[in-house]
Amino acid sequence: MAFRTFGWVQNPSDFTKLKKTVQVFDPQSKQYEELDKHTINNVIYFDSDKERLQDELDNKVSEFTYEDLVGTSRNKAGKSPKKRSDAIANSLLQVTILPQSANTKGKFYTDNWTADGFLRWAVSLGFVSYNREKDLFKITELGEKLSQAADGSVEEMEILQNAMLSYPPATRILSLLAESKQPLTKFAIGNRLGFIGEKGFTSYDEDLMIDWLKSAATKKEHDKIKSDVEGTSDKYARMIAGWLSKLKFVKKHTNKYELDDGRTISGFQTYSITGQGLHAIKKANGSSKNSTRPKYVLWEFLAIAGKQDSEQTRDFVRTRRAKIIIGLSHHHTISALIDFLSNEGIEVDESLLNSEIKKLISFGLRIKQNGNSIILQDNIVGIDIPNQTFTPAEADLDSERIKNHYRKITNLPEKYIELLDNAFDHHRHQDFEIITAGLFKDCYGLSSIHLGGQNKPDGVVFNGKFGIILDTKAYEKGYGMHINQIDEMCRYIEDNKQRDKIRQPNEWWNNFGDNIPENKFYYLWVSGKFLPKFNEQLKQTHYRTGINGGGLEVSQLLLGADAVMKGALNVNILPTYMHNNVIQLV
Repeated sequence: MAFRTFGWVQNPSDFTKLKKTVQVFDPQSKQYEELDKHTINNVIYFDSDKERLQDELDNKVSEFTYEDLVGTSRNKAGKSPKKRSDAIANSLLQVTILPQSANTKGKFYTDNWTADGFLRWAVSLGFVSYNREKDLFKITELGEKLSQAADGSVEEMEILQNAMLSYPPATRILSLLAESKQPLTKFAIGNRLGFIGEKGFTSYDEDLMIDWLKSAATKKEHDKIKSDVEGTSDKYARMIAGWLSKLKFVKKHTNKYELDDGRTISGFQTYSITGQGLHAIKKANGSSKNSTRPKYVLWEFLAIAGKQDSEQTRDFVRTRRAKIIIGLSHHHTISALIDFLSNEGIEVDESLLNSEIKKLISFGLRIKQNGNSIILQDNIVGIDIPNQTFTPAEADLDSERIKNHYRKITNLPEKYIELLDNAFDHHRHQDFEIITAGLFKDCYGLSSIHLGGQNKPDGVVFNGKFGIILDTKAYEKGYGMHINQIDEMCRYIEDNKQRDKIRQPNEWWNNFGDNIPENKFYYLWVSGKFLPKFNEQLKQTHYRTGINGGGLEVSQLLLGADAVMKGALNVNILPTYMHNNVIQLV
């Protein structure tokens, strides 16, 4: 049995290609006929693939395997290509979704990654159904309507609009825009979209990103931040808002930001809901549950990855969320829902259940909670849970227990509790940098600017009384002593002392406030865990620069943030903890 992921699509945006994807399953469509009469024979490379696919189309097959549709990445020798451009065509969707350069470069097929994206999109909007037992795909009744609708017709637009209104992440975005009195950036949307706090659903702080964009030293750096730096939820927000714009539900806006020197730069795009979009979301939500548009939710929508990328963990989480949704249809108190889940073999406490409910809301389900009372306001269709028991990886269970402990003892948002995971994952170092900077701003109440890039620290944190040069380190087994990173921090400290444009042309220190006393600057490393050798790194840094600082493990970072928020820790006394050792705030 195959377990795939649907519901979350990052790159496809062309509705014409989406329709062609759906038409691959419709023997009555022009696209199917074109594949049958011309394309398979002329574009598919290997004879074995050509014969298999041609035979299926000749026999008007309308149900295909994943391999038939998406194919693989192989070169002419049948091996994995060194370059994507060396891959040959070997699937139906590869030769259906043509690249923009097809006519100029003569390459009449795309790669298997793009083919997978369009297949996911078609499944996510309910145009194609999936049989996970056999790993087969076929067209739905809704898909047949789209396939047969005239191109560019009112009917086609209505079919696409109605499908989008059954897709929870799209209605989530429309609802956020409807509630907002001003247009929203992808960051403002992404911060409230998806399974917040999980790998695959990161979002960066909007103010932090705007400040970072304003601090860019060159146009190249500006353009990179504007176009390439975003969390995964931010990217989903941008993509889905783009779809909604094409469907006339959302309007895009360009922005300019004014710099301190009077210059203006292009800013992040924002989105607002149109009158048509507002009417559509109100109608879709209905005045009662019986009049709402059903939400289409597959089990495969409900998680992307586990902490260790364990498929068993991922599928356990999917099942837990699916059973919560099913339970909400019959049980209307938290206690009754916990009992129902227990009878289904899913053990949760109130803290974990509340966390899951919040994530299902940001996924796009309308759930109303008031104390112990809880009501699902949507009709859900599509959920089909595999008849299989999934056993999470022990490391993931440990991680969940630790995070749930912090949910209980702190009032921190879920996105910051996730730091307990990404502080140990070097693949997520950028998330760690940016979200840590956001925590200092949101929870400690300090000015915080993420810098990144060459010859700059990860960020600066400050108020009118002190400034901190910030460096974050994500290491799976903990952070020890690294001579080159001592050198880097010492160089940043000297840059800030001398403030010499010739020595360091990017002048990153200008991001600090103007009135910080010269003797009130400190250095700080933040990591998941510090190994014993790290103490030597702190001593050497102080010895070489005369500046005090320390190391802060992410557990203490979070507890300190919670203490500040609760008034139990005065943020202005942070410098008193800087004694060139690992800091214990709480």
